[in-house]
Amino acid sequence: MHYLVCPHCQNSFATKDKRAKYCSKPCSNSGRTLVKKSNATSLITQTERSGTVKSLSVIESANPTFIDNRPVDVIPTEDAPAFIQFTLNGKEYAESGKHWAAESKERDVITLAGNGCSLQVEKGQLVLRSGFACSTVSDRERRLSRGVHAIRAIIVLNTTGSLSTAAIQWCADQRIALYVLDRDANLTALTHPSTPHVISLRRLQYLVEPVAFAKEILSRKLKACCKIKPELTEAFITFAAFIPKAETLEALRLFEARAAIIYWSSWNSAIKWKEKDIPVEWKSFTQRASGISGKGYKATHPVNAILNYAYAILAGQVERALQIAGLDVAVGSLHADQDGRASLVFDLIEPLRPVVDRTIFSWVTTQRWRRSDFVVDRQGVIRVHPQLAQIVVTKALLPDAVVRDEINSYVGLLKQLGDKSVRLSTQQTLNI
Repeated sequence: MHYLVCPHCQNSFATKDKRAKYCSKPCSNSGRTLVKKSNATSLITQTERSGTVKSLSVIESANPTFIDNRPVDVIPTEDAPAFIQFTLNGKEYAESGKHWAAESKERDVITLAGNGCSLQVEKGQLVLRSGFACSTVSDRERRLSRGVHAIRAIIVLNTTGSLSTAAIQWCADQRIALYVLDRDANLTALTHPSTPHVISLRRLQYLVEPVAFAKEILSRKLKACCKIKPELTEAFITFAAFIPKAETLEALRLFEARAAIIYWSSWNSAIKWKEKDIPVEWKSFTQRASGISGKGYKATHPVNAILNYAYAILAGQVERALQIAGLDVAVGSLHADQDGRASLVFDLIEPLRPVVDRTIFSWVTTQRWRRSDFVVDRQGVIRVHPQLAQIVVTKALLPDAVVRDEINSYVGLLKQLGDKSVRLSTQQTLNI
């Protein structure tokens, strides 16, 4: 018989197996887990101090799970680009969250983020409970009463929580817009008051010639860009002259792509950072396209990651307004038809996008950013700190009247072009 001391619980125990180390199975499991975490932390700490980057296989073999009691979001590799060769520092990440929480100023909009947030109805009141570590609701719980809340929107960001059907109905009854965005800044759900589908408008949507409507949308977009950026007026006059001559949607989309290059180059600006060891690519904004997708999604620049959240909430506002008006959000023109995509929404955000761009860029260029404000995954996709994302969507949310005016303009254009389509269809029928 061998008498040993368990290294986990420090209790003495007797065993016939001289190779035994722990007194019981629970102690064995807990002890081995702590050893793995300790080895992973020491390995990554040594890597940071030495300034060298070990191979992915070596680091993964140590099962790195936590740094400063926070999840590791980035694991460096030898052939990784410069902007993902760092690990997330838990303390800095927490400080970043506190900083943006202090900057939050919510008035008629409530944002929720963090694990475990919930929206429930209790005793006739809407109860909002914040998630762990990320909510801007200071008291971690807020109650809204019907008719006296003065809230126009609730935005839920990349959370794992709960949302009751009673809460959805409560928001709909009170005409509170509820938007849910995932961690990739995609709009996953929204609510709107119960409104009937307007069949007369929908029939016009299906009859309107898409080229004629796309021309009008593109013209409105160029005018909006020139209003925000007057220095683009001379360059965009050339594009505006080509719009009436275009005969196909492909030609119009080509004009739009060329105009977009000029437009985004006008936003080129330096980005201020508190740290000096920031990737060169992050020190200035030069293009909207992602280095991974070639488009806006899967952002590889912090500013583009911010813009993705801003555009997601803008798309949510436009889609909600279209649904309230009883229109079909899938019938677009400038944006090609695609199953599962609200093409009309992306058409109508084009004239509104420059307004959001001005708001975001005027704010971004005045801030001094931290590297911990953003998280980079193994692929190189940049995601925004949840607390920062709450600030972004609040700033990007346009007044309801602005969105409503854009929808009304669309309806007016729809009736104008629809009448021509109906007359043309009637003439063709009579000729036959």
